[in-house]
Amino acid sequence: MTCPRAAPLRSPPVFADVILPLAVPGLFTFAIPEGLGPIVPGVRVAVPFGKGGKLYGGLVRHVREQAPNVRTPRDILSVLDAQPVVTPEQMELWDRIAAHYLCTVGEVMIAALPAQLTLGSETRIVPNVTEGSRPPHDRRTAMIIDALERQEVLTMAQAGELLGLKDPLPVIKRMMDEGVVLLEEDLRDTWKPRTVTYVKLAEKAQREDALHEWFDRLEKKAPKQLHLLMRYVELSRCFSDAALEVSRDELLHRSDASSAVLKQLVEKGLFETYEREAGTPSTERMEKPGPELSEAQATALRELRTSFAEHAVVLLRGVTSSGKTELYTTLFDEITEADGQVLYLLPEIALTTQIIERLRARFGDRIAVYHSRMSQRDRTELWMRMVNDTDAPRIVVGARSALFLPFRRLQLVVVDEEHDPSYKQHDPAPRYNARDMAVVLASLHGARTLLGSATPSLESMFNAKTGKYGSVELLSRFGDVAMPTIQLVDLRDAQRRKSMRGHLSVQLIEALQQTLQRREQAILFQNRRGYVPVWQCEQCAWVPECDHCDVSLTYHKRQHQLRCHYCGRNYPPPTQCGQCGGMRLKMIGFGTEKIEEELAEFLPEARVARMDQDTTRGKQALDRIITGFAQGSIDILVGTQMVTKGLDFAHVRLVGILHADSLLRFPDFRAHERAFQLMAQVAGRAGRRKEAGTVLIQVHEVKNPVLGFVMEHDVEGMFAREIEHRKLHGYPPFTRLIALTLRHRNEERVAAAAADLAMALRERMGERVLGPDIPGVAWVKDRHLRKLLIKLRRSAHNEEKQFVRDTIDRLFAEPEHRAVQLITDVDPV
Repeated sequence: MTCPRAAPLRSPPVFADVILPLAVPGLFTFAIPEGLGPIVPGVRVAVPFGKGGKLYGGLVRHVREQAPNVRTPRDILSVLDAQPVVTPEQMELWDRIAAHYLCTVGEVMIAALPAQLTLGSETRIVPNVTEGSRPPHDRRTAMIIDALERQEVLTMAQAGELLGLKDPLPVIKRMMDEGVVLLEEDLRDTWKPRTVTYVKLAEKAQREDALHEWFDRLEKKAPKQLHLLMRYVELSRCFSDAALEVSRDELLHRSDASSAVLKQLVEKGLFETYEREAGTPSTERMEKPGPELSEAQATALRELRTSFAEHAVVLLRGVTSSGKTELYTTLFDEITEADGQVLYLLPEIALTTQIIERLRARFGDRIAVYHSRMSQRDRTELWMRMVNDTDAPRIVVGARSALFLPFRRLQLVVVDEEHDPSYKQHDPAPRYNARDMAVVLASLHGARTLLGSATPSLESMFNAKTGKYGSVELLSRFGDVAMPTIQLVDLRDAQRRKSMRGHLSVQLIEALQQTLQRREQAILFQNRRGYVPVWQCEQCAWVPECDHCDVSLTYHKRQHQLRCHYCGRNYPPPTQCGQCGGMRLKMIGFGTEKIEEELAEFLPEARVARMDQDTTRGKQALDRIITGFAQGSIDILVGTQMVTKGLDFAHVRLVGILHADSLLRFPDFRAHERAFQLMAQVAGRAGRRKEAGTVLIQVHEVKNPVLGFVMEHDVEGMFAREIEHRKLHGYPPFTRLIALTLRHRNEERVAAAAADLAMALRERMGERVLGPDIPGVAWVKDRHLRKLLIKLRRSAHNEEKQFVRDTIDRLFAEPEHRAVQLITDVDPV
């Protein structure tokens, strides 16, 4: 009698909790089939999800043996990575962001990962034509290439049908790794760095005796060419040990010569031209030590080190042009020498060509840049270098998104211009503040955080004064240059005297003329783009509005169109009143485009450029404007808030703020703080080298106390005034805020949902629930809006935030409110 064969032992079932790149709450558990291989947290897996079984590249958060109690989990189809692509610290950061900002961890995953790492059924792939026609590796690759030649674009789902595979992700991922196919995003993101043309002496003219011969030859026959050569010698310092590079634009501007004159000298063999990527220093300047610190900087550096010994976060308040960047780079040197990593956050990466060039000159290949203009492939390449710690950069410079990179040896996070609202992500979720999450990121790595600003946010100053943060001050400009002189121009008085020329006062025009005569530069700040804000009927006061938003249209003269700044739609300008049929329409107000036109009329000799959202849409447009201004090919720069952010120009002596009233009257509890910061920051662009600059502020409300603080550069006085108002009315930093915006096509439904939500929240929070209110712009993109503002007690904000989340989940699960869209903004700015 034979004994029955024993059944083979099976390994216990293993399950993985997976984050899906979707705006759905929670993690989802999938079974790991036998033979699939080891799966660890941080790797990507292909999983089916939803009724249609769509395919997603999810991220494993946990691995466990216990099966879920609710349902039988689906199987993981494949593993996409041999090693984790996300670190434990990153996933912890994602959890913190999702919890704090009341969003899903899937939404954080979408924001954090480069698009090439979030594959799914709807991912669209295109052929990589730059790779040429290479022989396919196998039959499946050949089938995909053949299909792409016929229809140019395939979704991942279509690729699966073509190959007869339930899971085509591994095949497509391999083709992407080999460069055979690209994501469609890559095709749109073919950004190439802009180049700058430089001028140098030809080799045969570099000797001093040879150059003197050129002087003699040109003096007799070509005075214009001689003048250009003399300007080159002056600018380049070619006879000194500290020779400088001279760009083509700067040379032409400083010599007041035409490009034809330079071309003639190139043809004669005196000069040569060459190009280099903007923001990249010459090889002679690479890896050179920075300048010596001033006494004030050295003192501040010692105080920083002392403060870091006691605090994880330190606030550095340094006046404009005090040399904060040199303090940063000195710290970078120390950390990189110890094989550590640094994250240097800036509010607008597009505005930082100057900073990047300075850093690359000092640190060479140890620095990397991460920003949204990079192609998806470049972003993914940097990500993988850092997660694998192979040739990882020691210093990463970036905007908000750089916060999500996989650091392995992070020791310092610097948040420059920490007050800037650009650090806040507004849409879509997660609506996080990169400044605040930088502090969380640093704590997860045991690193330090340095917040720097000339005009710190009220919250950061409050934290410093109450001892939560360390505090260091640097209150003298580098080289002991005086702070700019700030003067007010009373617009009421100017209009009464009829001394206005368009929207420019006589004082400002005269100051601009003097600036041009000295061959210096000016910045004019007007915080409204377009030509005029509104057209209006003179008979009935009708104003054309957007058909899809409750907002008036702004006229843009260059395109000769009315534009909605909320939904982006364009309309032809009206020829008659849409209400009474009248033919007399007038323009009211002014924007940057109007100022640009008036400057061309009053100062025809001036070279004027405009920097606003309309002129900087192209990938190179903003960089081209900034570099042109830095090199002297632009005399007057007119712009919106962009001109206030971290710009360092040596020849700017005059700044004009054209309509300060619009900043001071904005309906927001932060209006005065924001107005002070904007005016102080743009004023700080003037006179940053040898002589003090001049700032003219055109304003009707000359006695507003905020203007007094701006004129005296009084950050402390402004803080003392504002903190009392905040305390009296219960606003941050004494409370935390949540702004809720409800949207729906039906006004009655959105009003009912807002009223029910307010009532439910008031059961626990009472009068700290404000609203629901009808906002000033109550209808956007065909949807009616209602707003609520919730004040959380700082001592219990986590518990109250959870109550808000539970109330929202319960209320919007009800059928009558399910279709109403809710936008949750924690810590709005």
